[in-house]
Amino acid sequence: MKLRKRLGIWLSLALVASLLGCSSSTVKTEGGTAGATYKIGVDLELTGGSSVWGVPQKNAIEMLVKEINEKGGINGVPIELIVYDNESSETQALIVAKKMVEQDQVLAIIGGGTTPTTMPIVPYVTQQQVPLVSVGSGDGITSPVNEREWIFKTPSNNRDIAKSIVSFLKQKGKTSVAFLSMNNAYGESGKQAFEALAKEEGIAIIAAEKFGAGDKDMKPQLTNIKAKNPDAIIVWAIPPSASIVNRNFWELKMDQMLIYSAGAGANAFIDLAGKEAAEGTYIASGKVWVADQLDGNDPQQALLTKYVKDYESSFQTGVSPIDGMAYDAALLVTKAIEMSTENVTRQSIRDNLEKIQGLVGATGIFNMSPNDHTGLKPEDVIILQVQNGKWVIAK
Repeated sequence: MKLRKRLGIWLSLALVASLLGCSSSTVKTEGGTAGATYKIGVDLELTGGSSVWGVPQKNAIEMLVKEINEKGGINGVPIELIVYDNESSETQALIVAKKMVEQDQVLAIIGGGTTPTTMPIVPYVTQQQVPLVSVGSGDGITSPVNEREWIFKTPSNNRDIAKSIVSFLKQKGKTSVAFLSMNNAYGESGKQAFEALAKEEGIAIIAAEKFGAGDKDMKPQLTNIKAKNPDAIIVWAIPPSASIVNRNFWELKMDQMLIYSAGAGANAFIDLAGKEAAEGTYIASGKVWVADQLDGNDPQQALLTKYVKDYESSFQTGVSPIDGMAYDAALLVTKAIEMSTENVTRQSIRDNLEKIQGLVGATGIFNMSPNDHTGLKPEDVIILQVQNGKWVIAK
């Protein structure tokens, strides 16, 4: 009887150990296992205020995964996407991340689609040792890198975006600016990056205003700025609030140079602002919108041309830099899986992400390292302008 009881206890302990093993970084077996898939979690803003980003991002990820699976998957194993809506909520972003990790046993997570929805996830996936590739822009997502071992992102760093804007201002002889930003982690990160570079380059910030992500009228802030009469206005925001700023700017008959950060780079930006209001507006962005304006020597030209064609034929709508960033996140994760020489694990994906070099994406050329979990350069950001309702390379 005692022997039988001990045997039962031993079997129970073995079962617990087995279950714990399934929750570790070794989530997926080797490529030839019957019925196996590589599970990738997608934690995006499919409803709520940031759905203007999240829906096209989901489309881009699904398009790439469909293409990979139609070609036989990765080493014969298909990708399985586990997609959840974080409802543009910081709290919900963490809830669905936990569900992906603890219930769905994903190998890696793509998301959140914004800085505010990414930051709550960072401590959790770090503790759980799950690789996360964010589509949020804030520099704090991947910095300091020694505290972000498991965190990567695809948008350019705010410092690179700020550098592109500052260089353009100097080129145009603009010496005084106003800075208008969202009152959240994304806006604050951009403000810090821009202030540091502006000071280095002798550009004076003579006014600084903030607004809430849900605000519907930014005329009070713009009226304050108008009284200071800066040469240019820099806006660090995402649609729909970014578009409201543009429309209010036009309604107040302001005529300064108006430049947006890459966060405004959704197709809905012009539609929400109105074509007349958006005309002449600038943005620091990737090259997705101007794929047809690139020459054959541009290393991104071939990929971007294919991306635009595939996306527009799949979804009957135009592409944007925002969905391109999500496409790149899926590109990085699937490349890291492909690079695994033995069992694909969370650890192998994390390690391989740091080794990716010269990967051509929609946002730029990714050169990752243990010291750089974004992998992009300032040259990957260019200045575009709305002309006749279309984004073109600014002169």
